[in-house]
Amino acid sequence: MTASWVPPEHGTDSEGLQPRVARGLTWTIVELWGRQALNLVVFIILARLLVPVDFGLVALATVFVALAQVVVDQGLGDALIQRPQITRLHIDTAFWVAMLTGAALTLIGLIAAGPIAGLLNEPELAPILQVLSLTFVLAAFSSIQVALLRRELAFRTLAVRTLAGAAGGGAIGIAMALLGFGAWALVGQLVGSAVLSAAMLWWVSPWRPGRQVSWAHFRELFSFGVNVLGSDLLTFFNRNTDNLLIGVFLGTEPLGLYTVGYRLLEVSQTILVNVARKITFPAFSRLQGDHNRMLRAHLKVTRVASLTIVPSYIGLALIAPELTILVFGAQWAASGIVASILLLSGPALSLRTFNLALLAATGHPDIAFRFRLIATAVNVAGFAIAVSFGLNAVAAAFAIGTYALMPLNLYWTQKYAAVPIRTYLGQLLRIVVATALMAVAMLTVKLALGSARPVVLVAAEVAVGVVVFVGFIRLLEPHLLREAIAFGKQAVPVRRRLRRGPRPPSDGSTGGSLDDDSDGATVAPLTP
Repeated sequence: MTASWVPPEHGTDSEGLQPRVARGLTWTIVELWGRQALNLVVFIILARLLVPVDFGLVALATVFVALAQVVVDQGLGDALIQRPQITRLHIDTAFWVAMLTGAALTLIGLIAAGPIAGLLNEPELAPILQVLSLTFVLAAFSSIQVALLRRELAFRTLAVRTLAGAAGGGAIGIAMALLGFGAWALVGQLVGSAVLSAAMLWWVSPWRPGRQVSWAHFRELFSFGVNVLGSDLLTFFNRNTDNLLIGVFLGTEPLGLYTVGYRLLEVSQTILVNVARKITFPAFSRLQGDHNRMLRAHLKVTRVASLTIVPSYIGLALIAPELTILVFGAQWAASGIVASILLLSGPALSLRTFNLALLAATGHPDIAFRFRLIATAVNVAGFAIAVSFGLNAVAAAFAIGTYALMPLNLYWTQKYAAVPIRTYLGQLLRIVVATALMAVAMLTVKLALGSARPVVLVAAEVAVGVVVFVGFIRLLEPHLLREAIAFGKQAVPVRRRLRRGPRPPSDGSTGGSLDDDSDGATVAPLTP
């Protein structure tokens, strides 16, 4: 990959999409789960070395930092992924626009840090904001390279870069915490991870930008990217308004407690959803010329992913109070209730994420943007009303808003991507029933062992929950369980098996191909 290298058109793969998606899934799991494991270990250590005020102060700073980082590449990275064909001018233009934007945002951050800290009456916030502003240039330096690697499904390279950055940043943060730097340990972790991630990306990727910039090519990319940028900005406000309101009206200590509770939702999103989300958008983009294949792929991804996502979120919500005390310590007990409420939103939040990825891949980023606009308005209004009632009320506003918006999400997915609502929901019914029975069993254990130590209670709830859910799924959806196992096997990049092709299962099923017709689901007519 040199400066003259240009990615091939979508649909020109000599190997085929299925094997590349399977291997991409493997490395995406390695990247996201590995990073999350490293970050979680570091987070647990820092939570025991620092106090809630430290977490709240940095969480307040990262609200503004996250906003600037959303703007850096202006959606041009996703535009490069989605376009069937791109030229060197597209890539060079996107890179230099991102760099110029990142440099401008860094300068603004350095100047505005003092006034922002004064407005929020948090003088210690100013130097933290100034240092974190340096990450804007680092984000711009990497964003287009990451997009090119995602376009080519080169997730192995991305995994190496991500894990190196997470490990290095975590080491820096722990060392600074042990030396008594307080909140600055969290700053050191963020900046160190950004520096190392950027350095590793440029080391493992031989692509280098040229010097050409074209206004016409920028407009081509930005016509798609502006919708992505708008959606990302709305997602930012959707995810960060609660932090800002809590920090302003309740203080940095309650914000620290809320941050730890929200952390469990973030970890679960990374483990359960982001793996599939990161690979579905580029994969669906490659299928955009064949709607029948895309529909089958979307239904299959949703069905197989829900087998893990739905019971995991509900199970985590039930054990969150005990798990928080067990992992972070008794001083974070209030965070457990917050986490439990937030985790209940997980199934709906995850399913709508897949649907929005499909809408963007089919050339409807404007619809995804419109949905996020409505979602943001609903959630911001809910947060503003709930903040005066405390942390738990803010968390409840988020969960209620997530489910209230699902009917609109399903309707627009049917209207613009021709995914029939009845078929979509019908394939999830038995999973929901098995999850409800699992929840009843876990609540029974919780009531019976309520006085037990957290470690005993968590272990008992998890064991009973897994046995009950798997048992009912085997009874209600035996084909789905085999389908998930088959697709999981395809994610193992065994060269010999890929050359010979997947072996037909003995039961005559499809083996879990992304776009197979015989997937066990009844596909309704493609018109709404």
